Amino acid sequence: MRNFTALLYYLFALLGCDIGATTIVHRASADGIDIIDSEVRVTDRIAKFECLASRSGQCHYTLFHDDCAAADKTAPAKNANADACVNRPFERFAMVAGTDKEVIGLEPGFKLCVSAEDQAMNADCKSTARQ
Repeated sequence: MRNFTALLYYLFALLGCDIGATTIVHRASADGIDIIDSEVRVTDRIAKFECLASRSGQCHYTLFHDDCAAADKTAPAKNANADACVNRPFERFAMVAGTDKEVIGLEPGFKLCVSAEDQAMNADCKSTARQ
C-alpha cells in the first residue's frame, strides 16, 4: 500500500500537481568548505533525504518523534519517560555525500538532526557525549 501511495504522488508530480511539502535545509561551512549540506523534502508520509556535501563524506541523520522535542523543553528533569524519549531516536542512518534516499511511511511530525560526524544526539541535536 505504501508503494502504491508513493506511485500516486509521483504521478501527481508528473502532471504538475503540488501536494504540498516542507523542505528542511541544513547547511554549514567554514572557510568556504562545506561542513554539512543536506536537504530533506517531506510530503505526506514520504521524506526524501539528500546528502549534498559533508566534510566527513557522509551525512548522519537522527530522527525523533516531534513530541520528544517538546518533552525535552517542558518536562521536569526527574521525569524518566521524558528523558528516555529525548535520548531515544526512532531511526538513525548515514548516507554518502552526493546520494539521496526516500523513506516511505514516516509519521507526520518528526524532529530531524543531521551531522557530518557519527555521534549520538538528543532531540535538541546536541551530542549526548557532552552531557
